[in-house]
Amino acid sequence: MQGFIKTIFGDKYTLSVAGACIVIAVTLLHTPAAIMAGFVLPACLLAGAAYLAKH
Repeated sequence: MQGFIKTIFGDKYTLSVAGACIVIAVTLLHTPAAIMAGFVLPACLLAGAAYLAKH
């Protein structure tokens, strides 16, 4: 069961990167610069993938 949960949700680093990307995108969407969310979210995900590759 532990392997199944880890496969579905990942570990604490994966969840924190995904959560941070969601928070950044939602925050940006609620500002006047919402048009930039389309550029910031992929950059955030790419930076998160680079972070996860090191951990």
